[in-house]
Amino acid sequence: MAAMSINETIQKTIKGHFAAFYKKPIAPDDNLLAKGVLDSMGIVGLITHLEEKLQIALEPEDITEENFATLETIAALVRQKIK
Repeated sequence: MAAMSINETIQKTIKGHFAAFYKKPIAPDDNLLAKGVLDSMGIVGLITHLEEKLQIALEPEDITEENFATLETIAALVRQKIK
């Protein structure tokens, strides 16, 4: 999957399933946790969705605040797992 497709998949998933109430655009470097776009339950749901949709497996050590802070950090983690 191309890098742009990964970023788009993540953004659509977050906006559609976990932040439908968040009406402002989400920039690639916006801190999703600090802005309240994602919380701990949102991260769990996002992980489940990404694992199923992209056929990846995230390990417990992958689930850090740093890895789920922004669209870019999430996309970087997903790209690492696809390789």
